[in-house]
Amino acid sequence: MSVRTVARKDLADAGRSKALWAVTLAVVLFTAGITAAAAVTVGEPAAVLFGQVFQIITVALPIIALFVAKGAITGERESGSLRVLLSLPPSRRDILIGKLIGRMALMVIATLIGAVATGFVMITLLGDGLALLVPFMLFLALMGMAFVGIGVGISASSASDGRATAFAVGAYLVLVAMWSLIFRVIQVGAVELGLIEAGSQPAWLQFISLFPPNRAASAAFEAVRSGGQIFATDPFASVWFPTLILLAWIVVPALGGYLRFRDADIG
Repeated sequence: MSVRTVARKDLADAGRSKALWAVTLAVVLFTAGITAAAAVTVGEPAAVLFGQVFQIITVALPIIALFVAKGAITGERESGSLRVLLSLPPSRRDILIGKLIGRMALMVIATLIGAVATGFVMITLLGDGLALLVPFMLFLALMGMAFVGIGVGISASSASDGRATAFAVGAYLVLVAMWSLIFRVIQVGAVELGLIEAGSQPAWLQFISLFPPNRAASAAFEAVRSGGQIFATDPFASVWFPTLILLAWIVVPALGGYLRFRDADIG
């Protein structure tokens, strides 16, 4: 059994358990649904509307991705099926990578379906905006994959599904719900300590601002929406730098989870 087989089995299990359909419905509601509601009530041009909707979705989509991924390993561990998997050819590394790919594929499928629904809404209600549809869904998909990476890393590091759930909720609170407050505290603290002048934005502070996946995705999409360059001289006004942050979020938490999972006593 290879990484590919583990990933295909994980995706098939999600389909049989209706998880794929539930996630797809949630993503469609948060993309096409919010877009339709905003198009009817706000009355803004499509480019402005996409920016507003993107900000709303980046608050809701991360919790979906985290809960899609947080049981990737712990679910198998608590059911006892992980011991069966480990008695077969795949190593713990293969299992983790397969689970990561399977859960990311689930999010990408749901996001692509959401893209089709959102495109239909834009054509029907506004007759405009299709040029932004691809980057809109691309960066939402990358953000979803980044939070899946975090969730799988949490799952691989946790001994139980309850603990993984608690860590997933904590990750959401820190990275999404409370990051503006955390950033403000860091900013004020740096001013009080004399590290920066009030109102200044040194590179390290801008990096902290973009650190969470949802903020990196928003920055990348905003750069595209405003006509910014992919490889601009200023990395914080470019597309490539926040995209690199998103890719790092996919890999680094999963790698950290693997290092814990590799030596864990499954029982």
